[in-house]
Amino acid sequence: PCAWGLATRVAIMVGNGLGAKNGILFKTAVSLEETGKAQIVVLDKTGTITEGTPKVTDLVPALGVEESRLAALACALEQKSEHPLAKAVTGYVKDNKRDIFNKKYNITEFRALAGNGLSGINGEDKITGGSLKFMSNTVNVPKEMDKKAQELAEQGKTPLLFAKNDKLLGIIAVADVIKEESGQAVKELHDM
Repeated sequence: PCAWGLATRVAIMVGNGLGAKNGILFKTAVSLEETGKAQIVVLDKTGTITEGTPKVTDLVPALGVEESRLAALACALEQKSEHPLAKAVTGYVKDNKRDIFNKKYNITEFRALAGNGLSGINGEDKITGGSLKFMSNTVNVPKEMDKKAQELAEQGKTPLLFAKNDKLLGIIAVADVIKEESGQAVKELHDM
């Protein structure tokens, strides 16, 4: 009985110590014991299995609009914003379409409408961008583009719609993408 009582305490102490070294804290010995019986692990914090910063995942130009035109005008408008989604759009254009990024657009009368979108003037043209709800109230969004935006949203992406002079240019979808090593980490958790 004495050895049994001592061994249990030592095992709990060693388990807590190893957990702490790996950034895992156990409130009670029961919590430590129950961890070995876990069937489901839920990771809910941004940056745990994702990059932690939004990135552009899809460019969907409207009918008759070139992808480069959508990217250029969206980037010009988003450069005036400090929002993380704006940085995702400008970063994408800077990294993938440098010729567009280097063009100088003079956006004036810039307005950020909190939680909705952006607007500004480029020469004679009014450029707007924002959420599906906001843009649906601002411009005519064709049914197929509305459906595509909803599909992107169902995939966990944020669809940003852009328009020039009340004509839809297209959608740029942004999401917090999965880290490269996350697939392997989840597989190892599953194997355990």
